This record gives sequence, C-alpha cells and structure tokens, in this order.
Amino acid sequence: MRILSITEQKPHSTGSGTYLTELVNSFSRAGHEQAVVCGIYPDDIIDFPTGVACYPVYFTDTASQTDSVAGFSSTDCSDCIGDSGDSSRSLPFPIVGMSDIMPYTSTRYRDLTAEMVGQFEDAFTDAVGRAVSELDPDVIICHHLFLLTAIVRKHFPDRCICGISHGTDLRQMLSCDNLRELVRPEIAKLDRLLALHEEQRDQITDIFAVSDEKVKVIGSGYNDRIFNMDGRMPRITMEDYMQTKAPVMICYAGKMSRPKGVPELLTALKDLSSDPEVPAFEVNLAGGCQDEEVRAMLDDLPDNIRWLGQIPQERLAQIFRFNDIFVLPSYFEGLPLVLIEAMASGMVPVSTDLPGVQPWIRENVPGQNVRFIPMPEMASIDTPTEAGRRQFTEDLRSVLKKLIIDIASDGSFMPHPDTSGISWDGVAKRIIRFI
Repeated sequence: MRILSITEQKPHSTGSGTYLTELVNSFSRAGHEQAVVCGIYPDDIIDFPTGVACYPVYFTDTASQTDSVAGFSSTDCSDCIGDSGDSSRSLPFPIVGMSDIMPYTSTRYRDLTAEMVGQFEDAFTDAVGRAVSELDPDVIICHHLFLLTAIVRKHFPDRCICGISHGTDLRQMLSCDNLRELVRPEIAKLDRLLALHEEQRDQITDIFAVSDEKVKVIGSGYNDRIFNMDGRMPRITMEDYMQTKAPVMICYAGKMSRPKGVPELLTALKDLSSDPEVPAFEVNLAGGCQDEEVRAMLDDLPDNIRWLGQIPQERLAQIFRFNDIFVLPSYFEGLPLVLIEAMASGMVPVSTDLPGVQPWIRENVPGQNVRFIPMPEMASIDTPTEAGRRQFTEDLRSVLKKLIIDIASDGSFMPHPDTSGISWDGVAKRIIRFI
C-alpha cells in the first residue's frame, strides 16, 4: 500500500509528532511505500526510514535562540524534497501549533488572519500536491482533525483520506471561532476518522455530526525498543553503589506549560522539599518551555530539581530507567503514551484522571500501577479555577508524599505492569484494517 502521512507540525516533537513518526516506522517495517508532508523550520532534523520521502513546508522561527535553550542541535533537512533550508521561501510566521503553548516557537490558531490562512493553505496544498503526484497514495492519513486536514479534504476530494484525532484538535474546535465553520464540514467528509479512546470517539461524533460507523478507536502504542527495563538499576543496588541511602528519583517529561499543570507540580515539589517527614528526593524535568510564567519558575528551582530542556527520546529513556516516579499533572490530553513509556521503564506514574485515559489503560495494561489524581474544578477546557488549582496542588502533594515514603522504605512495586500488548505495529495494523 502507498501511504501519505500529513501533519502541520514538527514530526518528531510532542506526542502527536511521535505518534506520526512511530506509525511511519511501523508502516515501513510492514513494507508499505510512504511519504510525509510536515511543517518544520529550515534547520530542523528529519529522521524517517530510508525510502520515505519528505515534503516539508517551511515556517519562520522568530526566536532563533529557542533551539539552543531547548537543548537541540540541528542539521539541514537532507532527506527532504523541496527547497531545503531556503528560508526565503518560508511562511512568514512560526509553525502553527495544535496547542496554544508549544515546546518551540509557534503561532496560535486563534491568531491566524485571513491572509495567514491563505498562505498556509497555498503552501501545504502545493506540498501535498507534489507528494500526491509522485507517490499516488492509496490513502492519505492526516494527523489532527483541524485546519490542515480540512484543507486536504477540500483540495483532494477524490482521494481516500483518514484523519486521526489527538485531542488537542478537538480543543481547538471549541476555542477557535475564526476557523470552526471552515473546518467542520470538510472533516465530516473524511472517509474515516480515528480516535484514541472511547470518550474521544463520542466527542468526534458529536462535534462533527458523523455516524458512529465512521469513527474507529485505534488506541496508542509505545516504542519498546527504546522504553524498557534494560539496564535499569534496582534501588538496593543503587544504594550500594552510592554507599548511602539513594534519593527517590522523580521525573516529568512534556511541554513546560500551564495547561500541563507544571506550576502546580513545581509548587507541590517545593512544599515536599521542605517537609521534614519526606525522605530525600530529586527531580528531573524534561521538555521545552515557551511559557513565560513557567520559565520564571524554572529559573528559581531548588537544588534538588533540575530542568534538562528538550532532549532526544533515547536520552529520555535513559532518564526514565534511572527514576522511580513519573508525574503527568496535565489538565488536557488525548491519550498520553508517556504513561505507557513510564510503566515500561519501571516507574510508578502519577497522573491526572484525564477523561477516557484510565479506562483505556485498565483495559490494555494488565497490572497497571498508575496513581490517578482527581481532575480539578475547571474554569475552561485546560485551565482550573483558583479553588480547583489549590485542591489539585494539595492532592498532588499528598499522593507524591505517600509514594516517596513508600519507595524510600520499600522500593518494590511488583508485579511489573504488562505493556507488551501495546505496540505501534499493532496500531498500524488496526488502521490498515479499518481503511
């Protein structure tokens, strides 16, 4: 089968970018012929399997210091088909992010003018047109049920087009009055719509007024070649190695932003650092930051909390294997595969009880060990009320305190969750069967 995958964002950053990349890798292992259209900056790294053609749409990075702050090195996009590195042909604004705060320089959808939408449409229609002409795909898979997917449906009406929701697109449908009615009718015309879990499936049918038969739950996966227990040091061995009581290790990975609950997490961690009942612990924070409020907090961290910036997946996996607790205090997600990666790496995850996530994990991960924290009272889709924020911070502090004490005194949380049934190859096969 010939498959064209499309995203308006960087393909190797954020959860949806990882999702696209892993699907491309799985399709490649299955022998499918492929191409990818994506939005990048001229010096971004593109890393797809040999033989996968990339048709980039270049944007303009208005904050050139972003990559150095995030800890990225960059190189020319030598695998791309098009005007690689020619910034004069870039769209004159940053990448349009599906979240309002991305880990790199970005433009909010709500801030797009009619002129910018036209430029965006022209650039992507050209790139997709070249990819369609040269690959002649049997199916086009668009990531996010939003503007770009609607544009592709509009300009290529005779092609089989499927759209995958990652949750953030549904949030944009609720918040972007300037684009909603442009997007909705075209998304409804897609041949297939793919959801990550059942609750998201219900949202899709409601928002786009499509039949249940048109929407399929495909779930998520994780890369067990990267995220696994290989080389993980048991706590008792670690303590012998350090010749002292090893601190409990905690980590967070994701965008350093308010919708991710990072301010509440940092507040809870600082409170725990000064609590005499809490054993020694250290924290690693991994992820890019474009949120000024959060950045100010990151510049004032205690010695036991370190911000690592945005790091490659392989390095993140190494950190996971050295940590005991993973925290995801987010207020809005699709299906966060990082919880699966954390369990596969031997950590105990602590997560907000996000809609649809707990049922999916309980069904697909035997022996799952996630500690779920109640969703706070919300003022909007990704912002808690002040009362909700205070209660959430206290709940987070309480759960983490107990877990730190338990791990410091025992260190054993067996049996290990069974994540073996969640693979990207399985997700890819479900997609192929549905289309």
